Amino acid sequence: MLSNINFKVFIFAVILEAVLACNGFKANLIKAENCAGEDAIIKMDSDFTVKLNKKCEIVPTGCISNKAFNTAVSKFKVTKDGMVLKEGKMDLCSMADSAPAEVKDYLKVFGAPSSCPVEEAKVCAHDHKIDLSKYKALLAVARGHIVVDSDITHDTGKSCFHIELEITN
Repeated sequence: MLSNINFKVFIFAVILEAVLACNGFKANLIKAENCAGEDAIIKMDSDFTVKLNKKCEIVPTGCISNKAFNTAVSKFKVTKDGMVLKEGKMDLCSMADSAPAEVKDYLKVFGAPSSCPVEEAKVCAHDHKIDLSKYKALLAVARGHIVVDSDITHDTGKSCFHIELEITN
């Protein structure tokens, strides 16, 4: 199971689609793909974006759609500059159920379920803000080329995300 910091980095990377500027750092999203095709259970709309402003607040815009599901098990791999940082399998429903309130708030703003089962929905996160200023010191550790691959198996089908971003200062 991922630690809270790794989980937050994972969620942050999965939904990131903009240029970030916080504590002198910037990140450019190179690629964000829904790789499970049109039948995917969870999909980011093509116009879904997230910005990190100079106040270190995440500001998402756009929508995330999901079909109903009861289970979500992710096989994931996170690499930085070609080196594997973390890979494994995690039960996203169990993790969401036991996540701290702060993480549940993050999930809710980005349209991700904070518990299972999940009903079919389209969640739009326009103009919400999440203050990440207390984590800005971690950006130096994240500097580099980061790739996140996540294949999620649900009881009702599959979801898949491929995210590539570059963090610089």
